[in-house]
Order: sequence, then C-alpha cells, then structure tokens
Amino acid sequence: MEFDSLLAALPGKKRAIYVFERGKTGRHPHALLHDDVVRVRENLRIWGVKAGTRVGIYAPNSYHWLVHDLALIELGAISVPFTDDFVGKVNQALLDKYNIALLLIAKRDARLFPQKPAHVAFLDAQNEDIRAQERPPGGDADEADQHSLVFSSGSAGGLKGLVISRKGVEATLPPIFEALDVTPNDRLMLFLPMSNFQQRNLCYAALWYDFDIIITDFTQLFAAMTALNPTILVAPPVLYQMLHTEYQKYPSWKKTLWSFLSTLLALVPAAPFRQSLARFLFRDFYKQFGGSIRLLATGMAPIRRNLGKFFGRLQLPLCESYGMVEAGSLTFRPPGAKEFGSVGKPLRGVTLSFTPDNEIIVSRDTPMTLRYFQCADGENERTFIAPGRIATGDMGRLDADGNLFLLGRKKELLITPGGLKVHPETIEQELNNSPDVVHSVVFLKPHATHLTCVVDLVPPGDENARRRVTEFANRLPAAKKAAQFVEVIFAQAPFTTDNGMLRPNMKIDRKAIAARYL
Repeated sequence: MEFDSLLAALPGKKRAIYVFERGKTGRHPHALLHDDVVRVRENLRIWGVKAGTRVGIYAPNSYHWLVHDLALIELGAISVPFTDDFVGKVNQALLDKYNIALLLIAKRDARLFPQKPAHVAFLDAQNEDIRAQERPPGGDADEADQHSLVFSSGSAGGLKGLVISRKGVEATLPPIFEALDVTPNDRLMLFLPMSNFQQRNLCYAALWYDFDIIITDFTQLFAAMTALNPTILVAPPVLYQMLHTEYQKYPSWKKTLWSFLSTLLALVPAAPFRQSLARFLFRDFYKQFGGSIRLLATGMAPIRRNLGKFFGRLQLPLCESYGMVEAGSLTFRPPGAKEFGSVGKPLRGVTLSFTPDNEIIVSRDTPMTLRYFQCADGENERTFIAPGRIATGDMGRLDADGNLFLLGRKKELLITPGGLKVHPETIEQELNNSPDVVHSVVFLKPHATHLTCVVDLVPPGDENARRRVTEFANRLPAAKKAAQFVEVIFAQAPFTTDNGMLRPNMKIDRKAIAARYL
C-alpha cells in the first residue's frame, strides 16, 4: 500500500463506505470520497495546516472523521486522535501539552470550548474564521515519517503514546489482508473508536483493496449489522464472549439439538454448503449478524479455546491474529484451523525469536511504530531494542508446526513465596472456559500462599453459579500447581468501560480491578 497514490486512485474504485448513525444508513462511494477529501484538504491548507502540523481529533466515529484523516495524510500533517481516556480532559492545557496547532471536534462537543477559539474546528459542521495556532517546530529527526501520534492503554493501566510510521503502515498492512483473503464482494464491520489506530488501518485497507466497509459505534453495532449485512466482523474477544454467554441462556433442549445438528453438519464435505445449511438451522443465532456474515475475526487479546470451537461448530469460523501497535499484525490463525489456543503462524515478513525467559522478540524490516513519545522511564529502550527489533512484553512459545501460543504478559508474572513463577493469564484462560464466567482476573496478594481471583459472573447474583465457579477454580490444574487454594471474589457489577473495569479498548484494567476489589 502507498499513501502517495491512495487518494489519486479513489475515482477508479467501485465499492463504498457505509455509515450507520442514529439509526440511519448512509452510503459514500469510494469514487466520490476523493472529492470530499480534496475539499477538506484545501480548507485545512487555508487554515494553516501543512506538513508536520499536529492536528488533534476528538470525535465519535463518522464518515467525516475518515475524510479529515485522509486529508491530513495528503498534507503530510500529523494527526493526534484523543481516545476515550481523555473524557473530561480535552481543553487548552491538553492542546499545549501535545503541541496541537488545530483541534477537530464534533459539533456535539462544542461545549468543550464555549468561546470557540479560532484553532478549534468542527469536522461535521460549517466553520468560520478558523486558523491553526503557531507552534514551534517539533524538531524530531523522524518527523518526515511520522504518520500519527496515537495513545494506547493496556490491561495494567497507564497510557502510552506511540509515533506511528507512515512507511510502517504501508509495509505492515498488506500481509494481514493477504492472509484474510478479503475480496471485493466483502463488507467489513468497523465499530470500535477510530481513535484506536487499528480501526483506521481497516479503513485504509478498504480503500486500497476496494471492498465495502461499515462505520458505526458499539452502541449501534447490532442494529447496523442487521441493516447493512456485513460479511466480516472484526471485534475484540469480549464481544464474542458476550455472544456465547447469550447462547448459554438458550433452553437446554435447544442447545442439545444444535449440538447434534452441528455434529451432522461437520460431515458435509463442502464448506460453502455447510455454512448455507448452518445459516438456516441456526438462524436464531445468525440473524444478529445480518444476512451475509461469513467470517469472524479477532486479535486484540487471546480468545478462549471454547469460543473458537463453539463458533466453528456453528460454521462461523473465528480466525485470530496477534499483534501490537508497536509492530503491527504479527501472526494469523486462518478460518478452519483447529489449533485452538494458538494465535497462528507468523505473517509474511515477520520473524519471531525468544529470550531465555520466553519473551517474544519481533523482527521485521519496517515496524508500524517508530518509538514512544510518552511512556514510563526506560520503556522505550526496553521495547525498541534495535532497528527493526521489538520486545513485545508477551511471553510465548512455538509448537513444532510453527504455531504461536501466548503464555502471558511478562510484567504480570506472579512469583509465589516458594519461588514458583505463575502466569495469571494461563489460569484465567482455564477459568474463563466456565460458562458462568465472563471475565476473571488472578492476583497474588503480598506474602499470601493462595491466589485471589476476581470473577465477573453471569448472571451476577446467581448463588449456584458462585458455588460452581469456586469449585471449578480450585480444581484447575494450573491453579492447584501454583497455590494451596484460590480465593474467589465475585464482582458486584459486570465489568464495563463505564465503571472503569474495562479500558476504552475493551481490555480488562487490572489496576482498576485490584483497587476496587482487593
């Protein structure tokens, strides 16, 4: 992919961007997107935006978001999207901190700047007398290759700032979409915030490879799917866990019948015919995806083994990729692969190696990120260890066939009083196989000889479920090996982004959960 030719190629494209906002659908052909980007590009130029200018974006998903992002790329400006981590913090002090010359916001957020200064513009409404602030030049040696400054939150809390490489995006996007085998007839669903860089990457791919993409937000996801019929859904594991949890509420007779039918379906030799039959037999489940879904994909965190098997039985293959913003997508487990628990094999151009303590080291010619611009002391040096070499902070192993299995985060490793090293994620993965568990988070209290696990239960107040989970947790092989017993604490409310137990990217926030329940 080449950004220099992306806009120029749009008039010859055949597919479109679909949007679902406030219950209404809209269609914007790729060919006409070109004119909108050119118009916005000229507005930005008049406002004083040029190569190297930092432009902040704080707005919900929309067609306008994408148009302005592409216009900034055309100008060589550096976009700085502010994530939901900045709710209540978007003000002049924030713009000064990050050297923002112009801020683009949605009309709905006009209250953030009641005086409407000249350097704040609406991306979805008319503007007058806009002018970017004069800012001192950044002076970074790598500024010519800076595509965007993005923020990423991890499960351990904290907010890192990453400098995305223009060349890195161009180099790392093709291998994963080659592996996905997306065709011009596909329509991909996008619903996570576009401030998450992976979502913008999906948009670039849709324009470059010329397939449809649907833009909405999480609150309208299911309405958008039934209205616009995506063929591919890319979502974090928590969404697929929610769908499986809803299935568990089906009557016992129905689940038994479906299990029998799925066994018979597996005997049908042709995959397209199997899926057509499944679409009819399991229509109560399929209908929530619309009428055309053929592939589910995830990659924000490891997926549970039982989820992969579940969706496979329903002929809705759930493929998986492992990656990180620092390096891009790294591995891929294709639809139909049975190595559940694995995140697949390395993509083209990716080489994996391991330190003596099993930390995964990535080598690729052009990683997606140049460096951190905001991080803990020493983290830049620990992560970007050499040109083209990145320490992931994840621990893993390769099997004999080259499939990667993740063991856990290096910084989350627990060491018992007896000196035993325990990966909490390994125990969590086992515990999450219980149909009563939505999320589980394992801790080791100081000087304790037992493990403590906070469980997000479904349904939250079911006493029988509490008993089953407590017994199940204390029977787990990984838990029995690590400690005398497992103390189970049941969350008082489901983990959500609203209560802070999930980060805006829908990953668990270990620090917040520990602060709340320990």
